[in-house]
Amino acid sequence: MATLDRYEKAKVKVNDLKSQPIESENQNFWYQRGERLADLGCYEEALVNFEKAIALAPQYCAAWVFRGAMQIHLKQYEEALNSCNKALEIQPDDKEAWTFRGAALSHLGRYREAYDSYDRATGNQPRSKWRKLWQNLMGWKQTNSLQT
Repeated sequence: MATLDRYEKAKVKVNDLKSQPIESENQNFWYQRGERLADLGCYEEALVNFEKAIALAPQYCAAWVFRGAMQIHLKQYEEALNSCNKALEIQPDDKEAWTFRGAALSHLGRYREAYDSYDRATGNQPRSKWRKLWQNLMGWKQTNSLQT
C-alpha cells in the first residue's frame, strides 16, 4: 500500500511539473526543474530542461553533465559521450563528467577508454600498456641486480 501511495504522489508531481506553463530566462530554474524531473524518472522531459539551461548558458558544465546522464538513460550513448566531452572542455576535472563519460563509453563497448575515464573520475592515474611494461621491466631489473 505504501508503495502505491508513493507512486501516486510521484505521478501527481510529474503531472504538476509537466502542466506548469513556464517562461523563464534563468538557466538555474531549468537545471533544477530538469533535476526534479530526472528524480521522478521523466528522462525525456528532464533532457529538454537541461537543453534549455544550456541554451541560456552554454558554459553551464553541470547542465552538460546531466544532459549526458539523461542521454544515457535514454540509450543515446554517442550523444551522451559528446555531452560529457563538452562538459570536460568547460571543466576538465569534473568527476561526474568523467564518470558519465565512462558509462557512455562502456555502453558503446569502448571499455579501455571507459576505464581511463573512471580512473580520472576517481583520481587514479591511467596506466598505458607501455608504462606498465616499463614499470614491470624496471622492477625485474632492480630485483635481479640485487640478487647478483
